[in-house]
Amino acid sequence: MNQHRILLDLPDEMYERLRQIAEDSRRPVENILLESLILLFGESPLTPQQLETFSDAQLWAVVHRPLAWPLDARLRELTGRSKQNNLTHDEQTELERLVDQVDNYILLRSKALLLLKQRGHDIETRLKLGA
Repeated sequence: MNQHRILLDLPDEMYERLRQIAEDSRRPVENILLESLILLFGESPLTPQQLETFSDAQLWAVVHRPLAWPLDARLRELTGRSKQNNLTHDEQTELERLVDQVDNYILLRSKALLLLKQRGHDIETRLKLGA
């Protein structure tokens, strides 16, 4: 994977928040920022083990991160066509890859909720479960 270095000016409040999260988790500010961008754009796969070092705010971001619209739309399209046995080999391979991505999305969200609950958050109330 190629990497690109950028220079970024951050408002004081944002930098202070990043710095505090980095200090609390004993990780570099750069890692916190990169992980936050991954959460926002979802381009790089996260592992459940990585979540253990996330701040509570980052974990809530994982919980509330929607499934990418193009992925969801394509998954629905291919799933519908697969019910009619109307997929090419390449489309079947793509469908399997998309299902794996959704499985990973669900696993990460579940792990984030577990970690938040273990940290004392009332996830049922926050997510309005059982209401």
